[in-house]
Amino acid sequence: MAEALPDFSGLTALMSSCAPSSSAFSALDDRALVDAVEAITALRHEVERAQALAAAEIVRRSKVAFGLHGLAQRNGHANAGELLQSITHSSKRETIALVGVGRMVAETEAAAELELARRDDPELAALVPEPVAPWFSELSRPMASGVLTVAVADAIRSGLGEPGGEADEPALASALASVLTSVMAESRGLHADAARRLARQARDRIDAAGVAARSEHQREQQFWRVWVKPDGMVRGEFELDAESGMLVKAVFDQLTHPRRTAAPVRRGFGDPVRGDAAFADARVTRERDAAEGLVQLLRAGASVDPTRVLNDKKPSVRLVVNADSLSTGDGSGIIEGHPDRIPIVDIHTGLCEGYLPVLFDDDGACLDLGRDERLFTDRQKAAIAVRDGGCLDPECTRPPSWTEAHHIDHWQRDGGRTDLADGILLCRRDHLRYHNQGWEVRRTGTNYWLIPPAGVDPEQTPRLMRPKTPADIINPVDPTRVALAQAHAPVPAPAPVAATAPECEFSAAG
Repeated sequence: MAEALPDFSGLTALMSSCAPSSSAFSALDDRALVDAVEAITALRHEVERAQALAAAEIVRRSKVAFGLHGLAQRNGHANAGELLQSITHSSKRETIALVGVGRMVAETEAAAELELARRDDPELAALVPEPVAPWFSELSRPMASGVLTVAVADAIRSGLGEPGGEADEPALASALASVLTSVMAESRGLHADAARRLARQARDRIDAAGVAARSEHQREQQFWRVWVKPDGMVRGEFELDAESGMLVKAVFDQLTHPRRTAAPVRRGFGDPVRGDAAFADARVTRERDAAEGLVQLLRAGASVDPTRVLNDKKPSVRLVVNADSLSTGDGSGIIEGHPDRIPIVDIHTGLCEGYLPVLFDDDGACLDLGRDERLFTDRQKAAIAVRDGGCLDPECTRPPSWTEAHHIDHWQRDGGRTDLADGILLCRRDHLRYHNQGWEVRRTGTNYWLIPPAGVDPEQTPRLMRPKTPADIINPVDPTRVALAQAHAPVPAPAPVAATAPECEFSAAG
């Protein structure tokens, strides 16, 4: 018997009668406004779930085998995708995601229904082979039940990719189980981009050949184009492979780092420009400086003195790999600040050029360099940058080059130590927000927890701060050890403290 769908018949009439406008929401207080958005979002996700299942049925009824009698063809469309896009007014990418998730659920349910029918009918069981559940079936069920949204389910599926290379169906099923464990362990849930990154990392862990193939494909696809515009300006564009591109990005980040524009921007006499106008002016200034710096670098070539252009720091790209992977040749590595893996052979090439090695213990913690100083040293910052992989705030994706070292135990207030275990990376925006609004960070073993101020969360529920560096890069022998330790780590009890002035150093840790 078909499952009863939620009743959406009155939804259109309800929305029309309410006629929501911006004034309706401006009258709400902060808590009521957040609650309203959460309720609307929950409703949207429920509608999308039903929409995905209906889209899969439209695809089934529009198969090429039906010819002109297919549902899409009878409605004047070449295929189901065009029909759906005309109905939903979505982008092509959104339509493909909707169809893909709907098919995934439909295939899983079809296999389960066939197995049930074989159990109830011995004659059918003798004629029809036992169905094999699709490798993605464990993803279909939480999506169909509403535990996962359509966007997150599509992100996980696309991040894991299709079977191929060293990633056969059993391996992908195992990787999917690991991803779902991490996703379900997040009390606040992961958004689609974070889920895709997590799934992409899981695929790379089991498919080193795929990492090498992707790297080679990127090299073949590189290009740099330059042309003269009608107004006389010279414009260009390029795409580079991960390693080359991150070197260019390191140069760009140094030329455009916000700390390079410390003083307020002035447009002439009078008060300095502040607010949005100051931010816009600072951005334009940084980009103009970057353009001038690019010209200087190209003009000077290999003989350039980096201290003349790059604020006394030579741009660098760190290749991160576990020592065991490096010695055995198994696995892969990453480029600091880049989400994708690179082959071990590229790691060996990079190490010949003098990249900084960083050591980890069996639990995935950076080894302390043993310097008891007020400020973190450059080598300590480098180690923290590799460990954290960027700003450690759960909602932030800024790379290591835009971060600063933060003492989780304040130097003066808490008697904090300048040790690797007691320092994390935060971008300047989050660094200032933590200090100004009273956010705290606690550590249990190698895990870091963000404690919100009472004004944001009256219960001050700790939030796990996950590093952006994949766990298996640090510990390839048992990559699930870190993930399981995070999932089952003891949550620290909230310990509110009085807000004080910032005590951490504010200098780039990249």
